Amino acid sequence: MKIWAIADLHLGFSTGKWMDIFGDHWQDHHVKVEAAWRERVSDDDLVLLPGDFSWAMKLSEVRQDFDWLAALPGKKVLIKGNHDYWWSGSHAKVQSALPADVWAIKKRAVVVDGVPIFGVRGADFCIRENQTPEDVEKRLVRERRELLASLDHLHTLYQGDRSPIAMFHYPPYPMHARQSAFTRILEDAGCRLCIFGHLHSSPEWERVFQGEERGIDYRLVSCDALGFEPVLLETL
Repeated sequence: MKIWAIADLHLGFSTGKWMDIFGDHWQDHHVKVEAAWRERVSDDDLVLLPGDFSWAMKLSEVRQDFDWLAALPGKKVLIKGNHDYWWSGSHAKVQSALPADVWAIKKRAVVVDGVPIFGVRGADFCIRENQTPEDVEKRLVRERRELLASLDHLHTLYQGDRSPIAMFHYPPYPMHARQSAFTRILEDAGCRLCIFGHLHSSPEWERVFQGEERGIDYRLVSCDALGFEPVLLETL
């Protein structure tokens, strides 16, 4: 089995909203992703999708995007991104809407073919316009609690010795940094690999840390940063 990753698909089958307004490189990006996916991924593989899957606003509107995903090979794990407005309601409600062999993580974890996976959307460390440091800390505290809830759920599912994989949507640390309260949780959990997305410009790709820090390999997997091709994380 191989483990792949690709984030920020921003699919628009259900809404007609596509990403080409952000640059010509996004033109028909779903076609590029599908072609590379079918070439590389087999039915027995696992694909991790850390956030911003669809532009749909409601769960009832995302069916066409799910149909596209279901037609692709592999088992898939999703976490929520900041633009996944369709992701609302209980875990059971969201999971029941997903195709077969697709799992949703929010305050939960999953073990797929012996691979333990947990994660969280995360949050922006920056103070944006009309925000205070207290606003930033409030959202970071909320996301840390959700990450711990995901990890607690993993402990009920898995007692093996394989190191878990962590999925974030936002980077788990500030730009120009390598550690945070999030990364300390990952270290304590014995995590070996953490993937994240969200970033969509060359300056950000160059600024954000990628590589090994304190035993964890951190990788950016935004689809445009990957050239719209799923990246191989590991072969088991």
